[in-house]
Amino acid sequence: MKYSFLIHNFYGVGGTNRAVLNLATALLEGGHQVEVASVFRRLDRTMFDVDERITVVPLVDTRPRRPDRSNPRHREPSTLIPETEEFHLHYSRLTDERIVRYLRSTDADVVVGTRPGLNLAVARHAPEHAVRVAQEHMTQDLIDDAVKAEIRRYYPRIDLAYTVTSADAAAFRAGNPVPGTRIEVLPNSSPPPGVPPADGRSRIVVAAGRLDPIKRYDRLITAFARAAVDCPGWTLRIYGDGEQRQALAALIRELGVYDQVQLMGRRDDMSTEWVKGAIAAVSSERESFGMTIVEAMRLGLPVVSTDCPVGPREIIDDGEDGLLVPSDDLDAYTGALLTLMRDDEVRARMGKVALANSARFDPAHLAAQFARDCEEVLTVRRAEPPRRPRAGRRVPRSGLTRSVLARGGELLREPDLVRTLADPVLRGIAGNDLARRASMGALVRLARVRRVRGTSTRLQQAIRRRVSAPTDGPIVDCLVLPDFGLQWSVDAATCAGEASVVLRNRDTREVVQVALAPAVDGLRHVGTLAAAALPEGRWNVYLMDGQGVRRRVRPQRLDSRFLAGGPDDGPAGGLSGVRAHVPYRTADGFLAVRSWVRAAHAEVRRIALDGEDVTIAFTWHGPGIPDGAVLRRRGDRPESLAVSTASATDGTMTMLVPLAPLTDLRLGRYEDWDIFLRQPGGLDEVRLGRFVDDVVDKKRTYNYPEIHLAQEVELDLVEEDPAPTLRVRPYYTIDSELSIVVIDRP
Repeated sequence: MKYSFLIHNFYGVGGTNRAVLNLATALLEGGHQVEVASVFRRLDRTMFDVDERITVVPLVDTRPRRPDRSNPRHREPSTLIPETEEFHLHYSRLTDERIVRYLRSTDADVVVGTRPGLNLAVARHAPEHAVRVAQEHMTQDLIDDAVKAEIRRYYPRIDLAYTVTSADAAAFRAGNPVPGTRIEVLPNSSPPPGVPPADGRSRIVVAAGRLDPIKRYDRLITAFARAAVDCPGWTLRIYGDGEQRQALAALIRELGVYDQVQLMGRRDDMSTEWVKGAIAAVSSERESFGMTIVEAMRLGLPVVSTDCPVGPREIIDDGEDGLLVPSDDLDAYTGALLTLMRDDEVRARMGKVALANSARFDPAHLAAQFARDCEEVLTVRRAEPPRRPRAGRRVPRSGLTRSVLARGGELLREPDLVRTLADPVLRGIAGNDLARRASMGALVRLARVRRVRGTSTRLQQAIRRRVSAPTDGPIVDCLVLPDFGLQWSVDAATCAGEASVVLRNRDTREVVQVALAPAVDGLRHVGTLAAAALPEGRWNVYLMDGQGVRRRVRPQRLDSRFLAGGPDDGPAGGLSGVRAHVPYRTADGFLAVRSWVRAAHAEVRRIALDGEDVTIAFTWHGPGIPDGAVLRRRGDRPESLAVSTASATDGTMTMLVPLAPLTDLRLGRYEDWDIFLRQPGGLDEVRLGRFVDDVVDKKRTYNYPEIHLAQEVELDLVEEDPAPTLRVRPYYTIDSELSIVVIDRP
């Protein structure tokens, strides 16, 4: 059979896109044809990697300098998508025409809508021969009442309606009954991960999702801070980006867990991040399904989750593969975290059960169920007499004038227009005499811009970087080995003749080459780079064929779990120094490696701040024992401050940096002080840093609070300020070395 999915914007990111892609790929593997009709195309290529056998059909191309972008019909409001539908302002008369034209002309056997407005379009305009399917990826309580009224009106023409949970299907049947339409449950699927599962031995709690208030990461951070009092060796990593990043960073500093809780940013592939953890955490107020729960369980992590009205309770078997706690009970959530953080045996047992239970979300299994349902509808239809075509409601073609705005088939005059605009800024513009005389099309476009700009700036930047990455470069997997060497893996079809991986130093142009050889199964070519074979530096990675042609590679899976959190016994190399190699994805989508090689090294383990001192715990990897430390002012006005070091009972060493003597030495308004360890015997000084973990951008990830000093120091050399603000903050440089900044400015 041929399946056609109608989706809002298949070129972007999002849970619906990922769920549709997983199902479409599984249907393809099952021998079916698959086509995806994306209403919008805003990028040159899709953010997710799509099987080339899936046909992607963009209906409206709004990329820069494309005719659709300036088409006057795209400035007229949609009458096909309900006004109260969340994305109504994205749609227009142009999208209406293209959607209807596509639906009436498709030869697909099954036509699938993927959000309420598009489901209604499928119900009204999909061809009579096709199975009409409506997928609901949001819960019923999030669908507007006016949209529900449209559902009751048009869904009798839908053959199959799917929700992602049983609870939501029951809510659909009870609260919005549609006679004659089968309502079924089809959970979102998660493909088998391409990396081995987690072993549960780490001390990391992992959470992932957009940084949005509904995710309640504030609750998770607070609960973890309480649990960490009894489990000081644990850390919490939160992956994602969004509007709450600054607020969450402030909460982390306020609770004093800045060295245990990290905001990691967004990742294209979470599978290699889940495996770094021992526990997955979900703290949402509500979930439509809980895709991150399935992803974590498929990699062997037990999950601690709030018991949302729908979603988690249908995935997690409480007490077997995870723990469910009431949404509003912070003490219960803290207790659930402690249960798994304290007990290695319970955590390992639940992880194994999670791995086994999550197999039911395999795309092949769910796609087979979906195909059977659609085949049943077609079988019944073939046995029935031909149905009389029912004409759908005609899409109005009313024009758009300077002072008239078409809405839902009506013409709204100037006095009524202001009342229809919900956005207060747009309402103010529309109420202005000059704006009322301007084109209503410009006002509609502004409304769309304001809605779209709700996406975080960092996410928009990530999208631009992702789509600007090369599309034809070879794909390489990279694994950090337990001995801190690197293993490269390339699809055999990519390797022509004698291929090798080449690393080229960005600064020195030095080249290191790793030969590739066929793996046992013959499907991939593999090469290993010993930890001692790569000097310090930043290295770009290339694939070179037998003819000597080099092409820069893109990473697929970067498995650096052995670096996560730093090794328990210190950096690789023991007392002889350190070698650490961290593979990472560059901003433009290429693969690179950051390497540190030091004959002697002081690795930062913990930093504690109070109002008078900065206490730094570190492990020493070099000859002898340091006989002290020194802080040196960076720049052309050198100065130094000597501090003592001491050995701690846990095998680490500590130094105490007093802030008052440090600030007494300041000569400017902004000064950086670098920290060195003094080697015994008058050897070279050694920079203090954090090299042995999987984080390349430590300056952003490890965000320490400022210490505000109350005392006012009068110095003739410093420009006086009527209200000076003296602040001190430790930070990591771009090379992951620890420094302290002193700021004397408002």
